[in-house]
Amino acid sequence: MDSEFYNAFATPSSPAAIAQAMNLENETGTTQKPPKLMSIEEYYGWKDRFENWVQANHLRSWECILEKYTLPRTELQVVKQISEFSEQERAMYRAEKMMISLLQQVIKEDIFILLQHDKTAKSIWDALNVKFKGSESMIKSKKALLKKEFDLFCSLLGEDTKKLIERYCHLVRSLSMLGVDKAREEYVDKLADALPQKEWGTYLMILKNTGVYDRLTIGQFIEKLEGQDLEQQKIARKNNPSGQQDVKMYYKGSVPVFEAERSPKIQTAFSAGDSSDKVDQGSNRSSSGFSSFPSVNPKETNTSFQSQSTKTGNGYVIQCNIALNLPEG
Repeated sequence: MDSEFYNAFATPSSPAAIAQAMNLENETGTTQKPPKLMSIEEYYGWKDRFENWVQANHLRSWECILEKYTLPRTELQVVKQISEFSEQERAMYRAEKMMISLLQQVIKEDIFILLQHDKTAKSIWDALNVKFKGSESMIKSKKALLKKEFDLFCSLLGEDTKKLIERYCHLVRSLSMLGVDKAREEYVDKLADALPQKEWGTYLMILKNTGVYDRLTIGQFIEKLEGQDLEQQKIARKNNPSGQQDVKMYYKGSVPVFEAERSPKIQTAFSAGDSSDKVDQGSNRSSSGFSSFPSVNPKETNTSFQSQSTKTGNGYVIQCNIALNLPEG
């Protein structure tokens, strides 16, 4: 029953949709698989997701990240063989190997091979952090570049509000990752200045005159912008007489072609004449676009029944039957 219900609403998955789902799975992880680090630039967001996953599923292994693991030794300071481990030592050894295995699985090989470590879980974790931050000179250069980018930030030609906010949030996040802190007012003012004044000037003026603007954090300001943007979209759709449904909101991934097309318009005898022009240019019709039918003699007293079939341009066949009963005189 559950499968029938799912199949009733499920849509065919295209290769692009499958690839998108796999990328999302790699990024966020599942209950059986930790999130993967595919690029060193993604380390900042990946780090928290990976920590939460390991602590939820392998808490003992996470202890090997907090404190470096060392092999147990005998009283003579000789490293024990695995067969000589106690139960507790075996448990810690398995936890260490599990943590190393997880790191090898989630870190892309191109990144892992460049890490300088001593084959312990903690050394791999610390080396990954160093790889992301870089040397002190690299960090200094990154900070200078991001500060300059912040000063130059503005809207791009043809860019909508959603894309502008996404770019700005990415920039703020990059600054935060390198420890570059700015005042609340500076973050809000920079985004406000980047907005196209033609569309947003009046709204920003209302916020400033009501005193709300001065108390907004960057998160609250973005929420107000998104809400106003949706309101503008709603008004635009209401004022558009030829507006259509947004089919994309009903499907994940690609939209089936047959669903995205407009439903065929119902043809009648009064509208079929326009379409028939494309099929038979030589047909004899009145200039009003109505289909032509044989004439009827009004002096005849008997009932005249006539039938006319018209084929429209889209393949529909319209048949119109007319019955006349006109008295003589």
